[in-house]
Amino acid sequence: MIDQIKQVNILDFAVVATYLLMLTGVGVYLTKFNKSVDDFFKGGGKIPWWIAGISTFVAGFSAFMFVAAAGYTYKNGMGAVVLFTSAFWAYWLGYFVYATKWRRSRLSSPMEFLTRRFSQGTTYFYTLLSIVPAIMGLGLNIYILCIFISTSLGITDVTFSLGMVSVSGLEFSMIVTGLVMLIYTSAGGLWAVVITDVLQFVVILIVSFLIFPLAFMALGESGGFSHGIARLMAESPAGYLSLGDVSARPVFYIAYFISTLIGYNAAWHVGQRYYSVPTERDARKMAILCAILSLVLPLLWIAPTMAARILFPSIGTIWPQLTEPAEASFVTLALTLLPNGLIGLTISAILAATMTSVDTQLNYLASILVRDVYVKARTTKDGAGPSESRQLLIGRITAFTLGVLAIITAIIVQRTKGVFDFALMYYSWFGPAMLTPIMLGFVYTKTPSWSATASATAGLVVVWLGNVVFDVTPYQYEFNIFGGVLVSTLVFFGSGFFQEKRASTLAQIAAFKKDLADPATKASLRWDPNALQSYKIVGVLTIGIGLALLSLNLVPAASDVVLLNAITGCGTVTLGILILWYFKKQLKKSLALAESVE
Repeated sequence: MIDQIKQVNILDFAVVATYLLMLTGVGVYLTKFNKSVDDFFKGGGKIPWWIAGISTFVAGFSAFMFVAAAGYTYKNGMGAVVLFTSAFWAYWLGYFVYATKWRRSRLSSPMEFLTRRFSQGTTYFYTLLSIVPAIMGLGLNIYILCIFISTSLGITDVTFSLGMVSVSGLEFSMIVTGLVMLIYTSAGGLWAVVITDVLQFVVILIVSFLIFPLAFMALGESGGFSHGIARLMAESPAGYLSLGDVSARPVFYIAYFISTLIGYNAAWHVGQRYYSVPTERDARKMAILCAILSLVLPLLWIAPTMAARILFPSIGTIWPQLTEPAEASFVTLALTLLPNGLIGLTISAILAATMTSVDTQLNYLASILVRDVYVKARTTKDGAGPSESRQLLIGRITAFTLGVLAIITAIIVQRTKGVFDFALMYYSWFGPAMLTPIMLGFVYTKTPSWSATASATAGLVVVWLGNVVFDVTPYQYEFNIFGGVLVSTLVFFGSGFFQEKRASTLAQIAAFKKDLADPATKASLRWDPNALQSYKIVGVLTIGIGLALLSLNLVPAASDVVLLNAITGCGTVTLGILILWYFKKQLKKSLALAESVE
């Protein structure tokens, strides 16, 4: 039998605090990487493809995956595999189509695409519609995360005094985690985002590789891992290990698949990563990496969560304070199976998953407001605009301000239903209708400048009618996806019957089409200094995580705990050493090329 659920202790608090300090330090250190506004918002177009790829992959993670999606898996079984590996197909579409097109667009901010393909007015329209929902989404992510954090750390009912005001443990966790994200995102820019994303990927990977075998070993008891697999197959509820839920709700699964195809190819943060690498070949390599990770890694937390259905059949009695106790299934596994210290690492992993999602959105939202609104508004008729240093300062201020608004939103938002349902509905209100013209605009360029505005508006109106005027409650999510995509598509292509008359707009679209036809294949012979340093930073930080895990053995513990910490720590240190070895290899190669040129 498994042991009782453990309580976090000072060791776990120390691990979480150390992790937060590490992220903050990285952000402050990477300020030196940002010499221009292009460095801040697109890494100067020199971010290594594997770092950009890992960053893109983990940006799709948040506490949603370990909380809401875990709850869905606990209740529905094998259907979760179909849902949560669907990004595999989306990234393959990116490999064949959108990775290349985003990179060839040669953008400096995501919404610059709208200006080049449609019009400046379209950019203002999308900005107006995007910012408020995006801030709400950021706040929702922070809120979901901190419900888990405060509950796991046992501080939900604790009151913290902040001078003039007192806040609950939940609110305090929102403020602390939010401030950490603000510091490293507003200071370090996209370089800080992608490098900390890699660090957070390492932490998520460690926890996932630990929980997977331990869950089935606990399920198998004395029979071990294989017996745990056999027990899951024997004791699962009827239909749990089949695709019965898929066949019972095919429309829902199709709608989710369509939304995934759109979100992982047209979302602004995905486009930002694709054009931040040196060449289109790098962008396509990113897509392949993301596809592989999206197929393999979700299985590492889906399978253990299915085991949790057998281990904790009455999970509601463990978490009576939660609206959806099943959403604590992955957390319950960690609190049960892992020793203190590694529990703190698990909390850090889920903290990392949401942080990487939020910091990504903060960076691209700031880039939209600075590059597509502020610069355009301040540019005079003779082409003079704000200086690079001024744009960089405004970019940092904007990222920080957006983050503050997200924290405030997180504090005041009220949870109305299970997190999984709420998150799905939130995305379906805005995403399909607004992102469909982005996907279509890349592949079909014969529509007028107003086509994106018209098609997005039409899709949003249909979604609004279905949610407010008509009662589509039983199939609300499916209606939002199909209705938003279908109407937006019809209006987009319908607008093609109207010819664009303005010569300036026709010339602008023609220039954009020319860029799409011009391969982005030119790569510098010399490695960018920031790109080289990013390898070194990632390697050092990975070794640091490994040493921290090994240091947990200094605390008296059972022999199996010591072994677990040792294996995990040594593996992580080895990974860091390999990254440093590769850094030194590329540094020598770069120096040799530089000498040959001279």
